[in-house]
Amino acid sequence: MKKILLPLAFLCGMGLSAQAQWVQQNTLNPETPPDFYSYYLHTVSDQVAWQLIREGVNGSAINTFSRTANGGTSWQLGFMGGTADFQAGNIHGVDANTAYAAQWGPTGGEVVKTTNAGTTWTKITGANQYNASGSFANWVYFFDANNGVTLGDPTLGSFEIYTTSNGGTTWTRVPASNLPAPLDQFEYGLVGSYTALGNTIWAGTTHVEADQETGKPARILKSTDRGLTWTASNVIPIFQGTGQINKIAMIDANNGVAHSGVALAYTTDGGATWQPRTFTGNFFGGDITNVPGTNLIVSVGASVDSPTSLAQYGSSYSADNGATWVDIDRNKQYTSVDFASRTAGYAGGFTDANGAGGIYKASTTILGTSRNTELQNALSVYPNPSATGVFSLKLSSAIKAGTNVRVFDALGRQVLNQQLNATAIASQLATVDMSKEKAGLYTLEVRTENGVAQQKLVIE
Repeated sequence: MKKILLPLAFLCGMGLSAQAQWVQQNTLNPETPPDFYSYYLHTVSDQVAWQLIREGVNGSAINTFSRTANGGTSWQLGFMGGTADFQAGNIHGVDANTAYAAQWGPTGGEVVKTTNAGTTWTKITGANQYNASGSFANWVYFFDANNGVTLGDPTLGSFEIYTTSNGGTTWTRVPASNLPAPLDQFEYGLVGSYTALGNTIWAGTTHVEADQETGKPARILKSTDRGLTWTASNVIPIFQGTGQINKIAMIDANNGVAHSGVALAYTTDGGATWQPRTFTGNFFGGDITNVPGTNLIVSVGASVDSPTSLAQYGSSYSADNGATWVDIDRNKQYTSVDFASRTAGYAGGFTDANGAGGIYKASTTILGTSRNTELQNALSVYPNPSATGVFSLKLSSAIKAGTNVRVFDALGRQVLNQQLNATAIASQLATVDMSKEKAGLYTLEVRTENGVAQQKLVIE
């Protein structure tokens, strides 16, 4: 079976009070049914998010969604359209009204689209797409309003991948010559296992025998041209026992992590090769996501493969490509997570007996972004303003090697990201070279495990 549901312990009756870092939503006149959970989440902006939700019963269908268009203040319930007896694998929102979903069922797969906030859904893949023996639609993603890609399991000897350049009106199958061949008849795509940055997208595979028990090494597929051509990574032996890559999170074009349960791998070469990641702290293996514009990755779920208590659930973040994980909170069963920016993110969970909750909004301090007064007072940058764009940063003795220094422009886009090396720490002085940037106002951020300090920079 190509569709593999992630393991989930249903502990929703064990007192799921919200923590300070995540702010519970969907509390006023909730529309969501009781004991449903967030299956897949996509945060579009600070105002808009879409999620697939599912009844908390093993084997239940995935055919319900909810959305917010007002920053989480209210959530509207809806039902997926499309072919009868199909169910959704992922949902991808473009704005408050437009979204896409990949769906699968007993007769193949499809992509459906809504332009009226989910009131109606229309099948947009053609009659000759996802209709072969073994067809299965794993996910759909749009790089912008027009250009999208959807990945399916192998048919006719190659992965069934389609691209569109007109918002899904027409789709073209990627030829086998542009794709890596499946390892064998047991390598498939995996529902919801992908991530994208710019025009580049990475997708995980699952590799299991027909009896669903014997795992083989999985791979990660990659396209740098919006899905037109693809390469494959090395096999990833750390996932030998599970034979699947649940989710991928890339910090930038080179660095990122992938996981299967609580087993973690990392890359520093854009996903060409992956290595086992030995980490400290609590990594929660339910879902992961990068936080756009930052070096942060957030994890939610359980910290062990077979949880037995609520204390083994929670959320955490990493600022060093998965090597160290810092708890956001514990004793809370989250099931999904997604961020659109540093200030726009949600985690999904279970609704209560009244249908309330089930979705939590990130607070402004959730990712360790609270100001550190001592660090802030010690932060010194000169000359400022700078006529050349080159600044000297005087460092506090409390700053350690590996600390990240980043600079954002007036629109919040990251324009510089550097790590402080041992030489800079020893001399307590570092250079921030912004000479290639335009004149204007920027924000420098120094992030440590104890908080952050920020300083406005001016290039004349």
